[in-house]
Amino acid sequence: MTKKYRSEHQLVDKALNLDGDPEHIRQFYDDWAKNYDKDVADIDYVGPRLVGELVAKHTDSLDEEVKAKLNVLDAGCGTGLVGRELHRSGFTQIDGFDLSGEMAEQAAHSGIYKSAIGGVDIMKAEDHYASGSFDIIVCVGVFTLGHVPPEALEVLVRLARKGCLVFITTRTQYYDETNYQDVADRLIESGRMKLVESVERAHYIGGSRSHFWVYRVDATGRS
Repeated sequence: MTKKYRSEHQLVDKALNLDGDPEHIRQFYDDWAKNYDKDVADIDYVGPRLVGELVAKHTDSLDEEVKAKLNVLDAGCGTGLVGRELHRSGFTQIDGFDLSGEMAEQAAHSGIYKSAIGGVDIMKAEDHYASGSFDIIVCVGVFTLGHVPPEALEVLVRLARKGCLVFITTRTQYYDETNYQDVADRLIESGRMKLVESVERAHYIGGSRSHFWVYRVDATGRS
């Protein structure tokens, strides 16, 4: 693949120039796991916090007892930055997975997750979780260049229960250069989900921006 300059930050630029091969992605993040939290903090990674705020906003009518019983999936959990935000909002039944075993191990050590497992390709997540299992799904930093195809959204919708809220980030570069909107529109037009809220071109990390999406799943199963 011809390398394109996508970020002024060296490691972020390398991440955005990955070729989509799950093994290459796994190795990259395994190597980065130990220093990941510090590195992204140094370049103002606010994606997890902003998604945490969106989740809190859309679940603020729920009492703490209800929140504590909801099944939550952190898809592409990394080291657990999003899980920490969810835990602060009162969610305790959180499952996480990541392609990188080293990243997932960091998340597991946080003590926040009910389970955090590595070696899981989002496109094959149904090999690990039953359809219609989750009340809330978050996916932060996964729909980005060089990582997953937009069709990963269809996988997440199949893992959702009816009424599930799905929170997604898409880097603006990813959104512009892929058919993400076509995939989302197809799910909406088929009655599988509805768009509840979008926050477009919000600050995400360093000098980069992202779109933030909130969907409600209205029908489960395969289309």
